[in-house]
Amino acid sequence: MSVFDPLAKGYITLHPAAAARTLARLDSGDIKAIFEVMPLQLAANVLENMTPSSAGRCLAQLTDKTGGEILAKVPVSAAVAVLRLIERDRLKALLAVMPRHAAARLRLRLRYSETVIGSFLDADVVTFIPDQRVGDALRLFRRASQRSGQTIHVLDQHRHLAGIVDLSDLLGERDRSMIQRVMRPASIVLSARAAVQTVTNHPAWLTHDSLPVVNRNDVFLGVLQRSKVMAGEQQLLTEVAERNEIDTTRAALADIFWIGVGALFVSDTGPATESKGED
Repeated sequence: MSVFDPLAKGYITLHPAAAARTLARLDSGDIKAIFEVMPLQLAANVLENMTPSSAGRCLAQLTDKTGGEILAKVPVSAAVAVLRLIERDRLKALLAVMPRHAAARLRLRLRYSETVIGSFLDADVVTFIPDQRVGDALRLFRRASQRSGQTIHVLDQHRHLAGIVDLSDLLGERDRSMIQRVMRPASIVLSARAAVQTVTNHPAWLTHDSLPVVNRNDVFLGVLQRSKVMAGEQQLLTEVAERNEIDTTRAALADIFWIGVGALFVSDTGPATESKGED
């Protein structure tokens, strides 16, 4: 297959989840042939809809260049889930062929375990500096593709969080005013190493769509989106429930086994006792 079939392209575009289930069941040769000619964004949409293990199996059939180019277009959360299952040398090879900014986002998320805030943060957010003019800041914000709600974070020269500013406040200021005139201190700052469960029910989510996240050196890393916390927490709870169900099933099977073994002992000793009585 040297050219990707237009009919297949149309079907996958409209039904990426169904296509992902079908492609995951193909043998290695077919997976390699299809993914090597599939448009990169289309391939990324398919991988996004696969389970991490299935996506990892598909990537195993591809060259580092092809796999890296596809993963760079997969949403960060889905890409990280796949990369956590890949052995270290292949992981380094895939990251090496990605655009630098895409690889940096993934490396940042991979530093943290799946249960801490750092694994859920968004690093691609608009930030300002205190001596930036309001007019320039607004133009930058309008051009930016990544936005995190009405709250914009202001960083100093060391990327420490100097404060925050609301978009509505900027719109009411003169273009030549400085950001520092309207910014205010951030009342809530999250640690990237804190467990995500600790902020799931944080009262700040009643008034904030996102909260700033810093590392242990107080360097700003990005924001934690309320929607991602809720989705991530639900996923974690589901995984815990599944593990508990497996443990419960194993315990029940163990009980059945030992009851059966006990019954064998009872049945063996019963007749022997009666025999002694008859003797």
